Amino acid sequence: MKFGKSIRTRLIIGFMGVMLPVVVYMLINNSYSREIVREKVSETYRNTLDIFVGQTDHNLAQINDYLYKMSVLDSDVGLLMSFPMDSDGYTLTKIRIDAKLNRDVGVYNLIDAVFLYHHNDIIFGTNSVYNDTKNIIKSHMDNMTTAENLAHNDQQTWEVRADDRMPGKYFLINFIKVSEELYVGAIIKVKDINTMLSIQWSDGDIGHNGIYLREDNRLVQALTESLSPLDLNDEILKEPYESLTDHETGADYLVMNRMSERVNIAYQVVIPEETLLRNLLFFRNVTLFAPIGFLAILLLYLFFMRNMLFKPLHELILGMKKISLGMLDVRLKKNKSLEFEFLGNTFNIMAEQIKTLKIDVYEEQLRVKQGELKQLQAQINPHFYMNSLNIIYNLAALNDTETVKKMSLHLADYFRFIMKANRDTITLKEELTHIENYITIQKIRFPDKLQCTFEGMDTILNYPIAALTIQPFVENSIIHGFKNRRQLFQIHIRAEMTEDNGFALTISDNGVGFSPEVLKKLQNKEPLQHEEKSSLGIMNVIHRLDLLYGERTSITFGNHSEGSGAIVTIVFPKPLEGGRAVV
Repeated sequence: MKFGKSIRTRLIIGFMGVMLPVVVYMLINNSYSREIVREKVSETYRNTLDIFVGQTDHNLAQINDYLYKMSVLDSDVGLLMSFPMDSDGYTLTKIRIDAKLNRDVGVYNLIDAVFLYHHNDIIFGTNSVYNDTKNIIKSHMDNMTTAENLAHNDQQTWEVRADDRMPGKYFLINFIKVSEELYVGAIIKVKDINTMLSIQWSDGDIGHNGIYLREDNRLVQALTESLSPLDLNDEILKEPYESLTDHETGADYLVMNRMSERVNIAYQVVIPEETLLRNLLFFRNVTLFAPIGFLAILLLYLFFMRNMLFKPLHELILGMKKISLGMLDVRLKKNKSLEFEFLGNTFNIMAEQIKTLKIDVYEEQLRVKQGELKQLQAQINPHFYMNSLNIIYNLAALNDTETVKKMSLHLADYFRFIMKANRDTITLKEELTHIENYITIQKIRFPDKLQCTFEGMDTILNYPIAALTIQPFVENSIIHGFKNRRQLFQIHIRAEMTEDNGFALTISDNGVGFSPEVLKKLQNKEPLQHEEKSSLGIMNVIHRLDLLYGERTSITFGNHSEGSGAIVTIVFPKPLEGGRAVV
């Protein structure tokens, strides 16, 4: 049945044809809503960032004014260099300036340090480690107050510097010249500015932020630890915002950049669109789960159609397949639908008619098969009979009357079994008792030269087998394998369970084994030649096993090694409870 032509496929396609436009409409509506919300919320965030950048630049400008007023209007700063550095006047003036600087550091919360720098002395107030701050001011001001750097100094613009002794490494510094060798300046940690920026976005709750060193419109260096999940470009965005996607997670983000007018830095904010659309969470979830809801409806629809249409059709098709495979006992159950009830009744009547016809044919074939099996069993009896007469003749020739008496009893049991062997099956125990009688007769013929042992038979003694299935192999071992009469001839019969709960029966001896020609023919199931008719019993067993069990059994032939004993293995199918076989 082609997939596109099945009723189930066409019903599913029809259902999807109705539901798909609804889902598409909801997706388009949700997308439009997302765009509107993104635009409005991003506008609010842009305004917040603009206000922060503007306020920070305003604070930098105020600090510049403060430095300028200190350099021009503060009397102590103006008098400081009029005293010799080792004088009391210089010391007292320095103490007053130090007190003012430490006070002003607390007033301007953005400032980390305010200082007066002279190449021989530094006066400063700071919120950080005293010695580290002093060393930072000393090393950087020594460099920035060289003649070459002073020529490029702009008192209105702050400079970005890096120093591993500074928390966060990067800081802003600016200074104003008071006199030839005296400068007043301030230091601001970039980390503190970023902390204030983080407060605006709850740092990871609403979004991620960072501060970057810039050259014109390019970002050249991150001044703070990057918290953004995106690998951002070094180009400052020209648009108010830009939407970017994380290729690893597939999450969408809104990115905004703003440049400072007082220092060569840029502020950057990255906001997950999930935050932007938080207010649309319910509608977004409805849109996302709508296809799942439609799928659930489709499953319920298919379940209803399954019970009403698909299941009866499937049972009807399956019943037809089983009938075609010869399983004539299959019958369809009653259905509530009138149409399928009619089809089921018609099918059952047809199946019953086919079964009746096939049983008649099968019974006729079975009668033919049973007749053939009994004929094969009968072929063995003359073979045993001739051997028995030969043994009696040899004993009579020796005038061994006691042994003849003993032999007669065993022969009576032996031939009593032969006369009952026309039954379809006997138990394995009966077959083994028959083999023991046969071995005893042969031991009388060959005293102290013959031994037969059994192993692993306890659990399978009630297993039903065809009569004279094992005995011909024991007889064949003695006739063909017992050539060296000087040593003890041993026959070992062993049973082992197989993986499919059947068992394998192995008959082995220590005789000369099969000749290469005979072994090859037995392995290939080829008929034996006229001169090999002593092996008639073996071919008879092979044929009977095939008739009784078919492919569920197997028989293999081999030798231990060249000239060292034959091995025959028969695999019987799984026995059922009570010892019955699967036949």
